[in-house]
Amino acid sequence: MSENNVALSSFTLQNDYNDHIFGEIRYRVDVVNQPAVIICHSFMAFKNWGFFPYLASKIAESGFVVITFNFSLNGVVGDGKKITDFAKFEQNTFSRELHDLKIVTDAVLRSEFGIQVLDTHRLALLGHSRGGGISIVYASTDDRVTALTTWSSISTFDRWTNHQKEKWRILGYLPLAKDVSVSPLKLGLGLLHDVEGHQKKIDIQYAAGLLRVPWLILHGKADVTVPSREAETLFEASNKSTTELMLLDHVGHLYNAASYEENQYQTLNHLISITTHWLQSRLT
Repeated sequence: MSENNVALSSFTLQNDYNDHIFGEIRYRVDVVNQPAVIICHSFMAFKNWGFFPYLASKIAESGFVVITFNFSLNGVVGDGKKITDFAKFEQNTFSRELHDLKIVTDAVLRSEFGIQVLDTHRLALLGHSRGGGISIVYASTDDRVTALTTWSSISTFDRWTNHQKEKWRILGYLPLAKDVSVSPLKLGLGLLHDVEGHQKKIDIQYAAGLLRVPWLILHGKADVTVPSREAETLFEASNKSTTELMLLDHVGHLYNAASYEENQYQTLNHLISITTHWLQSRLT
């Protein structure tokens, strides 16, 4: 229990492939009927990476039940703090992440975690980068999701050149670094097959056009990892009557929060404030 009356508990779920999903729940113990917010982490991240625990705690302080979790094949073992299971990382696909998110959503809305202050009729997703893409696609298929916020979201899962894809097929994997001593991480053929074989199912822009719930798109104009034009692409594909686009000057992909020392989370706190106020006004 923190000084701000935020409780923290852990959970483990099992998906349909017998893989484990490790997660955490944060919530105020002194507020009733709190909406749920499920946070989806980005590529090569995890629930305990970087600013995610801080983000979850701050949103919980504002009166939400906040769920963070590791996608089952993100390569992190248990509650670890780095990617160590390279084989699982290589097996990961976008479709598997969508399945994991459904398992978590089902558990939350069935009240499997015994959180008495949870209002199961109000659920928002918050996704960062690749997690934003996953959140968009999932929200378009599950009408239990009542609001969506994406931070620096990608607009497509297909992010590789034809030359890279050919190399991928020849090798049977795509290395993330030229030198395996720098990084042993690889993308498996399953991911490529997912992109090429399930184009409509995992088409982020198509999903954006299906959404009818309130959606806040936040993106930094100084983002060089996922350029802000991808946010504009998502907005153009969306239902304008329910979608808001906010582009932030001098803000990059990690919101000057790669470490606390970078700017004492000032930029991150600004985004959190925007997000919590928006969620409070939409999840009524």
